[in-house]
Amino acid sequence: MTSTRALAILALVAPLTAAAQVSYSQATITGERPFYQRDALRVCNDRNESLWDRKALLDEDQRDLDREGARLDRMKARLDEQYRLLDWGNNAAIADYNARSDEYNRLIGAHNQQVAQMNGAAALLNTDSSELVRYCANVASVR
Repeated sequence: MTSTRALAILALVAPLTAAAQVSYSQATITGERPFYQRDALRVCNDRNESLWDRKALLDEDQRDLDREGARLDRMKARLDEQYRLLDWGNNAAIADYNARSDEYNRLIGAHNQQVAQMNGAAALLNTDSSELVRYCANVASVR
């Protein structure tokens, strides 16, 4: 009975041990590499990937700027409503409104500076992209 049980266990375990064996292919690729994989264009591919990474970061920055712009728009709408309801005979209310308006103007100035920086970064990316296209076209024409 024990030998039958041992054979049954062995029959169940044998496929599992065979499945656990690892083999490595010894195949090699021969022949000439396609043109797009040659050394000259690796530079183009690498620089292109870098440009796409920069664009993705600029897109994230743009989304942040858009969110901040929407927040500033809401702040401006509240200030407009407060201005409309402002009691011009209450100096404390006027001073409070002016303080909030000054803060809004400070935030708008900072936002505009970020927009200008973003525009500069986008212009630089566009220039770099154009240069890459020109460079890679020249590399391809040499072939």
